[in-house]
Amino acid sequence: MTVIAAVLQAPRRLELLARPAPLARRGEAVVRIAATAVCHTDLEIYTGRHPGVRLPVVMGHEATGVVEAIGEGVERLSPGQPVLLNPIIACGDCDACARGHGNLCRNAGLFGREMDGSLAEQVVLPERYLYPLPKHVPLAAATLIETLATVRHAQLRARIASGESVVVLGQGVAGLLHTQLAGLSGARPVVAVSRSAGKLELARRRGADRVVNAAREDVVAAVMDATAGRGADVVVESAGDPGLITPAIEMLAPGGRLLVYGISHRPVPEFTTFPLYFKELTIHGSRALTPDDVPPAIDLVASGAVAVEELITASYPLERVAAAFQEYERAADSVLRLVIVPGR
Repeated sequence: MTVIAAVLQAPRRLELLARPAPLARRGEAVVRIAATAVCHTDLEIYTGRHPGVRLPVVMGHEATGVVEAIGEGVERLSPGQPVLLNPIIACGDCDACARGHGNLCRNAGLFGREMDGSLAEQVVLPERYLYPLPKHVPLAAATLIETLATVRHAQLRARIASGESVVVLGQGVAGLLHTQLAGLSGARPVVAVSRSAGKLELARRRGADRVVNAAREDVVAAVMDATAGRGADVVVESAGDPGLITPAIEMLAPGGRLLVYGISHRPVPEFTTFPLYFKELTIHGSRALTPDDVPPAIDLVASGAVAVEELITASYPLERVAAAFQEYERAADSVLRLVIVPGR
């Protein structure tokens, strides 16, 4: 038996290939993929801008599916069970793993980057990377839970508290989830910043107390106005733009925290450490998620506290995966998430 996989042979060259169907060994489960969400990391891999990727590779890491078969020793799962995939594949043996920080594993790989991922009809993974999903949660929408778990992980690191002021720079999928989670944490005011009027409207619907159009307003001045001149307790940089780091520091209140969530390989222009000293600021980095972040993120979606359906811009069958990536690259600023659904 064979299954179809979308293989990236070279930058911008995706091919649909038949491969042997995976088999579950001890402790593993075969999952029939139901949906894969395409994010900015996938786009960077597709275009060849993401460093360290070895081609050919099957992309895809934000995925859900249904258990097809289980190997010996699998106890939590059974065939027919809908599941969410945790794409952070850790070695379990290094010092970071021993401390419970598998997301910082020295030998970690990302499903769909260092190893073949979910843009395929079936995959096989160890049981520990698969999380049962409530059957009432749509599997296409549930692909966003992985991103929600990374946002939750980041906000726990920044220790956002009730009554604190929070600014979220960038209102893509992660930024919108940061805006909503900050509000659910009791932060006030929550200020959403974007250059897109449409994304700002989504942020408003997700509980932003104030929205700031960075294409028309002085963002630092707007934040100072929203916080009665104090500055923000927490600024979340979710756009992955190193040019935002300096204004983010400028808009922080004394003793504030900068949460650098967005990913960039470019240097920060005109950066000086003096404000870190003068205002005694704290900078938090955040990488991916830990297994403990996943169940609470599932609960947030299953309970309806966080809605993710409206974050899906469009859906494509696996047979049109190349067209999906072409559309994403063409209109990256207007796409939230594209979802790829196997067609047969």
